[in-house]
Amino acid sequence: MTRIWRYAWRAVLIAGMSAAVTAAAQADDSGLESVLVMGTAPADARSVAPAEVNASHAPTMTDLLNENVPSVFLSDTESNPFQEDLYFRGFDASPVLGSAEGLAIYQGGTRINQRFGDTILWDLVPVFAVDRIDVVPGSDPVFGLNALGGAIVFNMKNGFEATPGLQVDVAGGSFGRARLVAETADQFGNEAVYLGATAIDDSGWRRSSRSQVFQAYGDFAMHSSRASAGIGLTLASDSLNENGAVPVQDVAIAAFAIPDTARNQDLLLQGRGEVEFDSGFVFRGTAYLRATHIATANGEASGFAPCTSDPAILCNDDGGALENAGGAPIPSSVGGNGTDGVETIATTALGASAEIDLSDKLFGRGNSFVLGDALDYATTGFGSATLLGNLSFQPGGTTTNPVGIFLGGPEWNVRLRSIDLDEGLYAQDIFALTSALSLELSGRFHFDSIGLADRFGSALTGVHDYAGLNPALELVWRIAESLNAYAEFEQSNRTPTAAELSCANPAQPCLFPLSFISDPGLKEVVARTLEGGVNGKTAINGVSLDWSADVYDTRNQDDILFESSGPFVGSGFFANVGATQRVGAELGADAKWEGFDFRASYGFVAATFESAFTDLSADNPAADANGNIFVKPGDRIPGIPRSTAKLDLGYTPLPPLHVSVGAFLESTQFLRGDEANLQPPLPGYVTVNAEAEYQIRKGLLLYVEGENILDRRYASFGLYGDPTGNSAFPFTNPRFIVSAQPFGLWAGLRAAL
Repeated sequence: MTRIWRYAWRAVLIAGMSAAVTAAAQADDSGLESVLVMGTAPADARSVAPAEVNASHAPTMTDLLNENVPSVFLSDTESNPFQEDLYFRGFDASPVLGSAEGLAIYQGGTRINQRFGDTILWDLVPVFAVDRIDVVPGSDPVFGLNALGGAIVFNMKNGFEATPGLQVDVAGGSFGRARLVAETADQFGNEAVYLGATAIDDSGWRRSSRSQVFQAYGDFAMHSSRASAGIGLTLASDSLNENGAVPVQDVAIAAFAIPDTARNQDLLLQGRGEVEFDSGFVFRGTAYLRATHIATANGEASGFAPCTSDPAILCNDDGGALENAGGAPIPSSVGGNGTDGVETIATTALGASAEIDLSDKLFGRGNSFVLGDALDYATTGFGSATLLGNLSFQPGGTTTNPVGIFLGGPEWNVRLRSIDLDEGLYAQDIFALTSALSLELSGRFHFDSIGLADRFGSALTGVHDYAGLNPALELVWRIAESLNAYAEFEQSNRTPTAAELSCANPAQPCLFPLSFISDPGLKEVVARTLEGGVNGKTAINGVSLDWSADVYDTRNQDDILFESSGPFVGSGFFANVGATQRVGAELGADAKWEGFDFRASYGFVAATFESAFTDLSADNPAADANGNIFVKPGDRIPGIPRSTAKLDLGYTPLPPLHVSVGAFLESTQFLRGDEANLQPPLPGYVTVNAEAEYQIRKGLLLYVEGENILDRRYASFGLYGDPTGNSAFPFTNPRFIVSAQPFGLWAGLRAAL
């Protein structure tokens, strides 16, 4: 309790400093609000500029990033466009609890990774309200937890920089997708307001795959010649159907397990302030409050059958008799070949940060110094229960019909509370060694505490503390006016999450994510990156060209993965499996010439396991008699293609009309459950999109978009599973895939009113 009060007083102090900033902002009525940043962007940082963001008609944040950022790859693990996995340089930012998360995602000055599992709920990010995106590759310690492979920062719109007046965007088309976006911005002297909202209804192209998304964002800002302050509010609520993978022998539009739903709600209140005391001394502060509620339901085959010793009662797949919530045996006459797992995760988080920037001469050379402290506190209530049901199979869909019986016992019921305390003290110094060469030194000391409280007993109760220092070094050489080279070493970390710590005992596997058993410790993951590259700009004979080239090597020590293990279908535990590595290269170029615009990128990443371990994958045809496969150093990590290429060619034949064609290439990837690379991989693919825009008049734009215009049949995700559903389904091939959306066409109208 003493520690909590110490952090609380620190938060109050930071809030008071922010209030002083607000008062300073009101004292003067000139100047502009500056963008809040953490430290100074490194030389390898990439930005998606406001003009590029505004020109996109992407309905989701993952689509926007995939269009504009090299080495980004989308994996549709949930078969839902609002809940895709985003990979960058082979590191995942996933909405799926239990994924090996490796990217830090920020909305403004707030890291929005969910603390219970470090997941990213992309459906809660209001893409229409994003002004600019900054992508920082590598293991930059300044960005704190999860920045193993990089950090992505969404800078939000405010009334000073957003287009003034009312903007409306209406679109609709294939698969019953309809979208309405409305935004307005206005200035009142040294104050400004921005308001925006969107409503999306998408019927989906698969059976029972409808999604509804509602988002709103508002911002109030004020500025002066030396100070600025603002407050932003995000509200989001949605209802998603996530059908996931189906056996390759089933039809592509099938829903293999109904229900498979998610209901997400989010409130994020953010405050910010900045004051420049003199030309070389700037103070910045932020504070936030966030409340998130996640509710899921997932039907699946159970593996339950009448007990061998007493066929009148029901047993689980290891022969143990099942009991209801009251402790009584369950009669086998009810059937029970399916289950419907329900889960809720409610998180309340708050935090604050303070940063000072000092710029002055040091030994006669330019020097910039940043010192900051960030504090985050979150409490999460997790609950799960399992309803017994019966499967109803028909071609194209399988439904779990509950029979009104809740399963009893700790393996089917969890009530868990977690408390996360995270503090990071970071510093960064950039010193000009010469007029062309600069040295950056940075580091972050972190202290993280995860406390667990078991509401049904004591097996999950415990406290896990982690602390350490992550350093970084970067050299930047300005070879010419528009030509730079850089080399760097960086280190970052991620601590085990409450979800992982609650399911980390090999002797007591849990049915993740519906049940947790005990809380033995796990080591934190530490990533170290070596990186070098060059970038530049040039103009030759009317052709303007921006280009970049980069090579990197990131090695994770004590990486955490979920290892499958008995006694139940889908049960297992989290473990430190040793080292993993991502070695890669990137090339990118943007060019313009007369009426043509061109953008191309290529990303290569060899993502491999670097330590040997044994994994249970009983549905892999190459598994041994015990269902095990044996992973060797050098085996590729499933789900990550080695090559990713993007090409976009645009042309403006007449000033009101612009047309473009874009292509995405992804190479082969191994299926999950084949970590030893024993089976043929999932084939690579090329997909082509097209778009046309026509400026009817000033402030009125008509656009038409076609996705997968060649109607290619491919899959972006696959895994091994039991195709029979414990003899409930007529399939034999254990390969499951998520087929990609077929050809779709949408049209929209964007108007300034």
